[in-house]
Amino acid sequence: GQPAPPEMHWVLLLVLSWVTGGLAGVIWGFKQAAFVKKIDPASKAIPLLAASLVAMVIQVAVMLSAISSRSMSAMASATGVAMLLNVVIVVVWVVAVFSMRTSIVRHYNSVEPIGLRLSGVMTFFFSILYFQFHFTRIAGWKKTGRWE
Repeated sequence: GQPAPPEMHWVLLLVLSWVTGGLAGVIWGFKQAAFVKKIDPASKAIPLLAASLVAMVIQVAVMLSAISSRSMSAMASATGVAMLLNVVIVVVWVVAVFSMRTSIVRHYNSVEPIGLRLSGVMTFFFSILYFQFHFTRIAGWKKTGRWE
């Protein structure tokens, strides 16, 4: 009765992310967060990812505004704001990803005990791709009954 995770080979996700300039990865991150919300209703990953996305949009708006003003002082100020927003984006994204990791590990070691282990280092550096590798394995297990 438990939902199956989103299924896509991680290499395809990587290629789609490259081709779309990262947009596919962001969208898929929300899809993964929605799945995590199904297995852990207390998950805060979606609002955290949304906050990171809002900061990205603000960052782009600030830079476009500065570029359109053609003022060197506006560009300097916008660059400082953009750098600060970069920190916010990365920190909030990492908090969201580790929140998802906690929910995933808890679920697959208690509700559906398959003994899942997720590396903190791999989560930090490869987050969405790393989760997708495991989600595809879990989806296959749910279909076939074999853990590969």
